[in-house]
Amino acid sequence: MKQGNNHLVTPVERAETPHLEPIYQAIENNLGFIPNGILTMAKNPMLAQAFGQLFGCLSRFEHISSELKWAIATISSNAAGCQYCQGHFSHIASRVNVNRAKVLAAFEFETNVLFDDAERAALRFAFACSTSPAHLEKSHYETLGKHYSEEAVIEIAAVIAICGFLNRWNTAMDSQLEADPAAILDEINQITKFTV
Repeated sequence: MKQGNNHLVTPVERAETPHLEPIYQAIENNLGFIPNGILTMAKNPMLAQAFGQLFGCLSRFEHISSELKWAIATISSNAAGCQYCQGHFSHIASRVNVNRAKVLAAFEFETNVLFDDAERAALRFAFACSTSPAHLEKSHYETLGKHYSEEAVIEIAAVIAICGFLNRWNTAMDSQLEADPAAILDEINQITKFTV
């Protein structure tokens, strides 16, 4: 792992914070490892516990598919400029039985035949909502409403919001991308250019 710019906050060792083990296990179930960003967050156990509960909600969503959830997270992180989270969410998607071709083509959602109109509406909304400032227009809501229930829209917005927290946290902490998510991000970057 390369040395980052943040010399102010260093990640904890997992063994130093056994009281956070349930959070670590839940995150490890998704990623296959504990990310550097969580290990810096663990310096404030109250924050790590609160985030663990918030992140845990993602696994209990019932109104959008797992495939769409992680695609939204990936696109949202890209729009926010957070390569760290973009790599992580692409990596999670590749681990949870999401069509690998679809993971690799996420940034071509507007034109790729793997995506349907409903998915395009959600991903277009996620991208517009995640830029700063957001460039959401009435048409984003109208198109989203053609395909999703109120409950689903709430889940879509929640994924975007949770990603927003992670995007800012990992940017502020200068979290360094680990090997597995870096590999899938490199693979995506070699085969696609994302444009809206």
